[in-house]
Amino acid sequence: MDSSGADLDRIEAQRSMLVSHDQRKFSHSGGVGTTSPTGDTEPVPKFRTNLKLSDLFALPGEDVEMTPEIFGGMSNGEKECLEKLRSNGTPMERVKSNTGDSILHIAAKWGHLELVKEIVFECPCLLFEQNSSRQTPLHVAAHGGHTKVVEALVASVTSASASLSTEESERLNPHVRKDEDGNTALYYAIEGRYLEMATCLVNADKDAPFLGNNKGISSLYEAVDAGNKFEDLVKAILKTTDDNVDREVRKFNLDSKLQGNKHLAHVALKAKSIGVLDVILDEYPSLMDEQDEDGRTCLSYGASIGYYKGLCNILNRSTKGVYVCDQDGSFPIHSAAKNDHYEIIKEFIKRCPASKYLLNRLGQNILHVAAKNEASLTAYMLMLDKDTKHLGVGQDVDGNTPLHLAVMNWDFDSITCLASRNHEILKLRNKSGLRARDIAESEVKPNYIFHERWTLALLLYAIHSSGFESVKSLTKQSVPLDPKNNRHYVNALLVVAALVATVTFAAGFTIPGGYISDSKKPNLGRATLATNPTLFIFLLFDILAMQSSVATICTLIWAQLGDPNLIRKSLHVALPLLLFSLLCMPVAFLFGVITAIAHVKWLLVTISIISGGFFLCAIFILGPHVMLQRSYFPPSAGIYLRTFMLTIDISEFFVRKIKTCFGCVACE
Repeated sequence: MDSSGADLDRIEAQRSMLVSHDQRKFSHSGGVGTTSPTGDTEPVPKFRTNLKLSDLFALPGEDVEMTPEIFGGMSNGEKECLEKLRSNGTPMERVKSNTGDSILHIAAKWGHLELVKEIVFECPCLLFEQNSSRQTPLHVAAHGGHTKVVEALVASVTSASASLSTEESERLNPHVRKDEDGNTALYYAIEGRYLEMATCLVNADKDAPFLGNNKGISSLYEAVDAGNKFEDLVKAILKTTDDNVDREVRKFNLDSKLQGNKHLAHVALKAKSIGVLDVILDEYPSLMDEQDEDGRTCLSYGASIGYYKGLCNILNRSTKGVYVCDQDGSFPIHSAAKNDHYEIIKEFIKRCPASKYLLNRLGQNILHVAAKNEASLTAYMLMLDKDTKHLGVGQDVDGNTPLHLAVMNWDFDSITCLASRNHEILKLRNKSGLRARDIAESEVKPNYIFHERWTLALLLYAIHSSGFESVKSLTKQSVPLDPKNNRHYVNALLVVAALVATVTFAAGFTIPGGYISDSKKPNLGRATLATNPTLFIFLLFDILAMQSSVATICTLIWAQLGDPNLIRKSLHVALPLLLFSLLCMPVAFLFGVITAIAHVKWLLVTISIISGGFFLCAIFILGPHVMLQRSYFPPSAGIYLRTFMLTIDISEFFVRKIKTCFGCVACE
């Protein structure tokens, strides 16, 4: 006898003890009530009144391959397919698709509620059937988001399970069955954010939320990650039945039941859900002191992701976590500095003023961490604050100051504030006897790498401004390391210069106002507006642009010979000439337009403002590229670099604000 037959015999032997129960639950009369998962009493639906103990197990026999006609009909919700199966004498519970799906799986997958009820009425055993992915119909319906189907299946399972022994009920329970990925039906409901469905499944089985899948994620974990929408569900799952139980005992019970990831408070912070965080910490306060798999406390994790409200929530409960370090030896305030969350740093210092002095295992304070991780806003604000400015002269275990670390990481955004706000930092040496300047000049690569040369120039200008020591030049001569790429660069410059020469040459013969064509007038063929001063300016800048571009072409021709030394010298001459020609060309164009529309004042003002803005942009975009390649750049011209930096910062600020206004940046 096979296992199904043995189960059947064993269960049928119990019927004499369950007669009255069966009559109450499964009477064919529609007036007998049953209790739903929510506790309400309602009439038993027709599709649940025919359940028998023997029907809960599949009959012995071989599976029957599902025909395409039956598969398509079931997917389309056609009840006629059931009649065809009956008329052909095909055992419905044995009909399977090539993926092991039963007819109930397919009906549940596509959300055909009435067809599902009909199938359950005929073949209750399919409630517990699994396909090749080990999914029951309940899994499939939950994954598809069919709440009504799930509710019907849950009600059927509840009624069927009431006739089984405790042992059999637990063994067949589809609420806790896992598919090949380890997911329960409840997990799919929460993953799909189907709150009503998830509530129904939680009410049906209180243990299902604590089961973890193959990735170590439980349904409870997923519900917490879902945020505020699932706050009430999380509260219902976590609520203990006995409020008098000691908190430590409750925490132990949670740990013993919850499979997989147990860091629920961290997940609530990740979801940025204050409501869920309150539910968790109100029920299990000790969770905020635990460390996740990366060794981070709740405060450290909240500081790292910049969740200000959640962090304040935890600090309102207790500030002792401020002085608890992670496994890597850093404190929560260091996590905030690392990720450039200055607002959170301010909150830490406000509540725990001594926290600004905390050091990690490398002996680094928050300013060290900010400089090391290019958190320029934090570095700037800390140096601006008189209460934290002194942190700039702090030295770590290697003797490095924040300025040393900023130079090592070529963080030019932090260089200016660190070097200019406290001149003493420029004098300090690390344990290798090196100042920040020594590191920058020794580590800068010989070939042109913008952020390295920009960092060096800003540092040298800060040294020059402080009067600490003399600086002859803000740049060092660059050496091309790749002749092949350098040749491409020269060719690109030749193309640009040739285009400028062509355009300006043509403009010289198509001047505004045209030429005198009346043979009766004097100066035939001469410019009509020759005496106009704006035309003179147009021609002046047009000629300068053309001649400069021609000179650039002549210089770059020498660079084609392949001599590295000759290439370097040619570029030092050609780049300023090309920059000059590119700047002269828009000026010539502006005055050419002014010559033609000078009588329309409002249009004249509009065009002048627009052209002036783009002219400044051209200077700021092209200027650093040219200047940083030259072997000599006077320190007195460093104010241009500072202005350029300020312009970039202002531009980034406005871009960030615009993105925020239009919803392009996620709310903190």
